[in-house]
Amino acid sequence: MKKIYAKFIALALLASISLENIAAQQQVANNRRERILQVLDQSRPNDYVPAAFFLHFENKLGRKAVQDHKDFFRATDMDFVKVFYEIVVPRIEINSGKDWEKVPVYGEDFFAPQVAVIEDLAREFGNEAFILPTVYSPLALAHQTLGRDKDLKKLAEENPVAFGKAIKNLALSIENYLRAARKHGADGFYVSSQGDDGNSLSAKIWKEQVRPWDKYVSEVANEIGIINILHICDYGTPFKNAEALYAFADYPASIINVPLKFSDGSVLNLKEAQKRFGRPIFGGLERLGVITKGSIEEIKKEVDKVLENASPNFILGADCTVPGDTDWDKLRAVIDYAHTWRQTHKK
Repeated sequence: MKKIYAKFIALALLASISLENIAAQQQVANNRRERILQVLDQSRPNDYVPAAFFLHFENKLGRKAVQDHKDFFRATDMDFVKVFYEIVVPRIEINSGKDWEKVPVYGEDFFAPQVAVIEDLAREFGNEAFILPTVYSPLALAHQTLGRDKDLKKLAEENPVAFGKAIKNLALSIENYLRAARKHGADGFYVSSQGDDGNSLSAKIWKEQVRPWDKYVSEVANEIGIINILHICDYGTPFKNAEALYAFADYPASIINVPLKFSDGSVLNLKEAQKRFGRPIFGGLERLGVITKGSIEEIKKEVDKVLENASPNFILGADCTVPGDTDWDKLRAVIDYAHTWRQTHKK
């Protein structure tokens, strides 16, 4: 009888410990999401600096892609799960401006492989961190449609109205992706805007045919998501100056991810950017700069400069995706350093 009673006590104690562990894990899980939300509250400074860096994985879709995302999130201890977008729309033969009318609206089924990755990651991490899938812009999908060997700017000029219809259909396709992703676990989105850099399009076509639908993507994300990041992308085509970025200030988003250097030789003032956008800035480090080329100590020195000159409510990261061969241990060291920076550098 005593043995049975002792066994019962041991089992009860084990159950109690397990419940305590679950409760503790849940508290940590809640904190990660809450810490991001606290950064959005700009009425008070935050001692915690969230951080995240992104890179593309060799496995694009399916179970291996899910595992890559899991491994990366755990290895780096970043503050949200950014799901990479890896679906490519079909190439269409566009040999004249009128051919833009061939571009269809792609339904939710087209994006199913990408949504499946989102769903698996939401199941794994949804209670622990925000699940934020990447969203490409309508213009990026237009480049995929056309192919990089053709002159998009020229073909858009040939028939701006037909081009505008193609952009509309691609934006509606993206909307189908957004709504499917949200239904299957996405908390919000990392929305990439592209096109007002002056190189991809004329200012007139950007303003009249592209911008309304580029902004529409952010509006849909804002309607259905809890939290969204607007990434103002300058990949290969830098903006002239910081004023060009502030043209996006009317796009709805919770957080702004911005370029740091401009074609006129100027650099971004992070505090000024946060003030002008009225929302937290995410970034601070160049994707091809010290984060990939420097030692951990060199990166920490650069982080010191960034955080000394950034507003208190700030998220450390890069201005765009870092190279795929970037050392995960290095990223972890930098993220850990950022998390406690305000506690260790109090004046």
